[in-house]
Parts: sequence; structure tokens; C-alpha cells
Amino acid sequence: MTRADIDFRQTFSKLAPQAIVSRSELAILLSTTEGAISQMAYRGELPITAFPSKRRACWFASDIRQWLDSLANNRHRKTTLDEKSPVKAIGRPRFSTDLT
Repeated sequence: MTRADIDFRQTFSKLAPQAIVSRSELAILLSTTEGAISQMAYRGELPITAFPSKRRACWFASDIRQWLDSLANNRHRKTTLDEKSPVKAIGRPRFSTDLT
């Protein structure tokens, strides 16, 4: 992680809610590439852009924060549900080999 990456993460924590986050800044924040951000936007995995009628991919900082919080909450909720539910075996069912 470069110094610029760390600096933007610190900057993001101090941004005003109405501040604009660009695709490259979001890529730094998520530790991924700009191409991956484009793919996530295409698949609808990111929050709505700040200016949907424009072609520019940018988001409000408050929307990114809410999106990250919801991902964290859903992940926590999913892991607690997975611990309670039995795991279904993958593949075809096996016949009993009990020879008694």
C-alpha cells in the first residue's frame, strides 16, 4: 500500500457527507483497480452515482459510507445465520452403505 493510498483513506474519514468521491479514489479506498470498480458499477453492486444522468462515475461520500456499513452489517448477519443453519452437502445423494 502506497503512501497516497493511506493518505486518501485518512482523508475519506474526514470528508463532508456531500463530498464527491471519484472512481479512482473509490478504487484506492476498496484496495482494487478502477476496472474492478467499473465492473462493480455495471453489475449494480455499488450505490447509485452522485449524478445518474451524467456519464461520470462519482459518488457522494455519505452514500459510500452507508453502503460500506450495510455490507458490514449484512456480512455479520450472514455469518451468524450460517452458524445456525446446517450445511447442505454438495453433490448427488449417497446410498447408505450400512450392511447390518
